[in-house]
Amino acid sequence: MRGDLADARMGQFVGLDRRTYSMTAPRIERPEVGALIEAGTPVVTYFAGGRLVWHDEDDAWPAWADARTARETVTAGRWESPDGSLAVVLVWHE
Repeated sequence: MRGDLADARMGQFVGLDRRTYSMTAPRIERPEVGALIEAGTPVVTYFAGGRLVWHDEDDAWPAWADARTARETVTAGRWESPDGSLAVVLVWHE
């Protein structure tokens, strides 16, 4: 499932799963991103201008593939909800 996230503010966002996520690691390496996605962790893409797009299930891998092959710099971070659920946030830098 893919969808825009409108309920976000600096340092937090509410996912389509209705959990509130906060940053726990601003940068993680490619192997960790792959392992998290393999385990079913959703991916959130953050585009310049503040647009956040949620990708889970079958949509998470294509989002990660786009980031890995982008001409722009993309960094990945690990975000966590109070119940321990994780999300990978991909930040696209211009």
